[in-house]
Amino acid sequence: MSRGEYLLIRDIMVTDVKYVSPETPLSTVINIMIQNKIGSVVVVGDKREVLGIITERDLIEKVLAKNLDVRTLRAKDIMSKPVIVVSPDTSVSAAANLMKEKNIGHLPVVENGRLVGIVAEGDVISLAPEFLELLRIRKR
Repeated sequence: MSRGEYLLIRDIMVTDVKYVSPETPLSTVINIMIQNKIGSVVVVGDKREVLGIITERDLIEKVLAKNLDVRTLRAKDIMSKPVIVVSPDTSVSAAANLMKEKNIGHLPVVENGRLVGIVAEGDVISLAPEFLELLRIRKR
């Protein structure tokens, strides 16, 4: 058994999650990502329920590739939904498998319907080299 089978998401998740409302201007979302050097921002409702997620890939595929004007867009216009989420009690290996199966790099962590953390590919990979093969990280 690998270390990832014993570790839970709660052991590695980032709890200082950057999140925005659906109405947040996309320019603000981009600034949050740049200033915090993060690859995603979670879109939440009034009760911190996860509504969507915006990743670097979303910005490239949904905005840049289509030559859309960032100044006219809001978070709700490009967020990916529905969002695949995990609970804090999910094993790290199960989360890694989910990332591979769904080809996603970020998993919001939800408890009692509320956003409580996030896990990115890098968080999983830093645990053990064996996860590199499991995730088959895309070269950029």
